[in-house]
Order: sequence, then C-alpha cells, then structure tokens
Amino acid sequence: MTSNAVQDGDVALERALWALRAYDTMALATTSEAGPHVAGVFFAPERIERGIRLVIATRGGSRLHRELEADPRVAFMCSPGNATRWIQGGGTASVVVDPGRRMDLARRLTEHAAGAEAYVEGPEVLPVTIAVGWLKVVEARDGAHLLLRFDP
Repeated sequence: MTSNAVQDGDVALERALWALRAYDTMALATTSEAGPHVAGVFFAPERIERGIRLVIATRGGSRLHRELEADPRVAFMCSPGNATRWIQGGGTASVVVDPGRRMDLARRLTEHAAGAEAYVEGPEVLPVTIAVGWLKVVEARDGAHLLLRFDP
C-alpha cells in the first residue's frame, strides 16, 4: 500500500475506511462493447489483509452482472452531492457464486447498508466483492487529499 498522506499506512487505511463508512450507496462504473455503464449500488466497506474490499450485490443476468463477468475492472464514486467532499476509486470485481458465502456476504452488506435488505433477498441476487486497487478521499477543497494504492 502506498499513500501520499503524511500518515503511516495503517492510519491512512483506517481514515479511508472511516470515510467510506459514511456512505452506503455508490455509483459503480463498468464498460463493455455496449459502452460505459453506471449503476447505483448499495455497498459495505471491509478491511482485508492487503487493503480494502467492498461488498455489493447484483441481479444475475442484469447488465451490471454481465459486464462484471466480461470485464471485472470497475470504478466507483461516493458523494453527498458536494463538489468539495467525495471518494473515488477503482478495483477488480469478483461475482461470488458459492451459496455458503452468499448468505454471509448478504448479511455483511445489510449490516452496513440497511436499505439493501429488501434488495438482497431475491434468489437471483448475487454478491460481488471488489478488491480496491486505488482510492482517493477528498474531504475539503483546500485540504490534503488521501490517495491510497493497494498491491494486488
């Protein structure tokens, strides 16, 4: 993990997680032969051994699901509608088909994003994990931005 912050890596990682936990939805961008696509999704951030993982859910067979299967590279953005405070990042998505992991990931998603509960109950919904490759946290227009890069 690298950071342009003057903090050590662990402090920077916790700061980024704290910022992500302020949100429960994000805009998730994918691309395919049909062109770019953005979907609004519920998410839950999690600390993992090598950085940050996001948990989302998608409907099997949806455009988002098809595009994640075809090209797992994604970009995302969380914003309260304020041009001076936002989070953006990118990473690699993995659709989880293991039924045992599906229940656990759905539970973790709804613990963070209560609004996702009605959405994840359907049998066609598949959890997706996103290994965050980079993350930029902007908390003030004039303040130092936090930029993190995670080793694959």
